[in-house]
Amino acid sequence: MKPSNRLLKRYKGNPILTPDVLPETDAVYNCGATKFRDKYLLLISRVDCSHRASMHVALSDDGIHFQVREKPFIETATDSKFAKYDGWTIDPRITKIEDTYYIVYPSCSPHGVLGILGKTKDFETFERIEVISLPDNRCPVLFPEKINGYYVRLDRPMSFTKRGQLWISFSPDLIHWGRHRLLLEQGSWGGYKIGPACPPIKTHKGWLVIYHGVGESCAGCRYSLGCFLLDLQDPTKIIGRIPGYILTPEEPYELMGRVPNVVFSTGAIVEDTGELKLYYGAADTCICLATGEVEELVEACLAHRV
Repeated sequence: MKPSNRLLKRYKGNPILTPDVLPETDAVYNCGATKFRDKYLLLISRVDCSHRASMHVALSDDGIHFQVREKPFIETATDSKFAKYDGWTIDPRITKIEDTYYIVYPSCSPHGVLGILGKTKDFETFERIEVISLPDNRCPVLFPEKINGYYVRLDRPMSFTKRGQLWISFSPDLIHWGRHRLLLEQGSWGGYKIGPACPPIKTHKGWLVIYHGVGESCAGCRYSLGCFLLDLQDPTKIIGRIPGYILTPEEPYELMGRVPNVVFSTGAIVEDTGELKLYYGAADTCICLATGEVEELVEACLAHRV
């Protein structure tokens, strides 16, 4: 079995998207990802030179070479229902449920960071649905189907314990959430903060969850990625977890940038062959690609049963 830090392979042409893809741009990074009408679609976080945030659609035929729409798809809300809660829009996660693409993103509002849920069917129009978390909650991520009649999500509420925590909760309608349960409290390489990356991936042996972990040292913070496996019928149960990280900052484009020492994913696409395309932000500056085999990640989790 491969070492955990070699389960993913970086694309040799990284980064695949840099700030020069849009005018007057300081950074393009953490992106949601999905297949849409036989194309690869990324919803990228963009920060301009005035430090304003927006999200833009990027499309590709091969999952590597993308064309980015200059017109924002999601901008800061101005309507009376959401304006006071939607202050700075980045880090989207896209989950397709039936024929609808649901987008959840953490909004940095004057009242704290909270999760906003919206939807689209065509990636031309976007409808905000509701604020679905209290502040401070950084990373709501939806499962791609109901489990035992309920929608399910993972998130990262801020913790006063100074230890990273990842929680799971359930909803009958995507708006009202309850049955909150602590899922993972991380130590070692990601003990400061943890949270879900892309939406959980359904496999025949369990839900594969890729997550970020933040470690602290005298040199500052380092954002890395790990993964674990949840029971298909009871996702409150972790059945296996790789103890080490699967991707950590090593390359210059990950070590240097607006926020150094960061690999941070909010989107992935699984090919019919079982190949995982994991899109990640590097140093909060550019977008990169790493690939791996879903089956290898699952088996590596099961080699360390919980």
